[in-house]
Amino acid sequence: MRYLLFSILFSLSLTATAQVEGDWFAILDAMGTKLPMKLELKNADGNWQGAMLDPTVAGRRMEMNAITFDGQKLHFEVEVLGITFDGVQNGKQVKGVFNQANVDFPLTFTRHRPDGFPISEGPITIQQRQQEPTSFPYQREAVSFSGGADGVTLAGELTMPQKGKPKAMIVLVSGSGPQDRNAYLGSQINHSPFLVLSDFLTRRGYAVLRYDERGVAESTGDFSSATTDDLSKDAWAAVRYLRTRKELKNVPVGVAGHSEGGMIAPVVAAADGELDFLLLLAAPAVSIDSLMLEQRRQVALSMGMPEMVIKRDEPALRAAYAWIKDNTQLNQEEYVEGLYGVFEEQLDNLPEALRKSIVDPRAFNAQYVKPLSSPWMRYFIAFNPQEYLRELKVPLLAINGMKDTQVPALMNLNAISEAMAFSGNPDATVVPLMELNHLFQPADTGAPTEYGTIETTFDESALEVIGSWLDERFK
Repeated sequence: MRYLLFSILFSLSLTATAQVEGDWFAILDAMGTKLPMKLELKNADGNWQGAMLDPTVAGRRMEMNAITFDGQKLHFEVEVLGITFDGVQNGKQVKGVFNQANVDFPLTFTRHRPDGFPISEGPITIQQRQQEPTSFPYQREAVSFSGGADGVTLAGELTMPQKGKPKAMIVLVSGSGPQDRNAYLGSQINHSPFLVLSDFLTRRGYAVLRYDERGVAESTGDFSSATTDDLSKDAWAAVRYLRTRKELKNVPVGVAGHSEGGMIAPVVAAADGELDFLLLLAAPAVSIDSLMLEQRRQVALSMGMPEMVIKRDEPALRAAYAWIKDNTQLNQEEYVEGLYGVFEEQLDNLPEALRKSIVDPRAFNAQYVKPLSSPWMRYFIAFNPQEYLRELKVPLLAINGMKDTQVPALMNLNAISEAMAFSGNPDATVVPLMELNHLFQPADTGAPTEYGTIETTFDESALEVIGSWLDERFK
């Protein structure tokens, strides 16, 4: 799933007046997690350009999809992350509301750095997490290979035991959002789950390939326009690359996917037809519209949002998701206008007080329509994991933390179990893990804002379940 409130990095293109030109600074308080942001705006021959950067991570920025400024009111959005901001400039402040995944947070940009804002650009000094490896008693090789589309070259690292052939080869496929080979979650979270998992598996005798997603770090391509289908083709390309390695000939190969990566893994299995096993780590298994509604509810509740507020627009979202699934063939213009029509029809279902406060219905509905209009989101909502899960015959391990609020464990593990019964898979293992969250950390609430406060990157009990399952099948 697209992680909420992480890696908030933007790039802007504006038409406005000169009074907003220059730098702006803010720190978003997301239920206790502090996210610094720097906004840069400049006027080049009447054309506004700009970027929003995370000052704790060097070189990261993301294109904005829409900006308006009328001399006082500023609006910008990032469709790929489901983010909007609406604020009013008053001298040296732009005060407004930051919204992601339909959760609102107050946010004020100022001309000066607020207290706690990093003084210099670039990475901040971060203490290494206790599970991150400091020694590497195995082979490490920087690799690159063709991705799943023209112009895409994927870069990563292949780790293998120091001597002899590995027991099996494993391709790691990360969750949604732009992620590097370590699945690093940004300085505010400061965890690298795939680095820890790769180290654990390689020490245990397995070869592990992890790679930067297209358009991220050392890989080429455009991540912002990629759909789950595109990312699936990249993962399959990684499998095919391993098979070109002569020293790894006849070594079994499988895919381990986390979150959206766990949804991708069965797609790769279907395309490839010769995979030897799958590891599904917090993998979506129910219809994506149902998953998104439940994810939204559980994440919001874990962050302390009143249930009344959460439920007020659920009918509109449910109607929109159903419409999206029924209209995949529309071009982008038809799709956007049709989606506006859905939300227009749903206005009457909103609470009366909220309905009366809406001055401009189209502007109000834009907060829903625009995040749902990216190529990734259009494909994602219409995707049905069961179509691929029910075809699986390869050995499969599925695990999920019972405190996962992003891919809730019971509904998804049960759906995987049902799919395995349907397919008659003779070797399918489904394991719920108590007290662990979406990242397989020991958690209190399971809220995404808790991730960075937990020292453990990947709980040892979850690692042992994975290792033991593999060892039983690959000696």
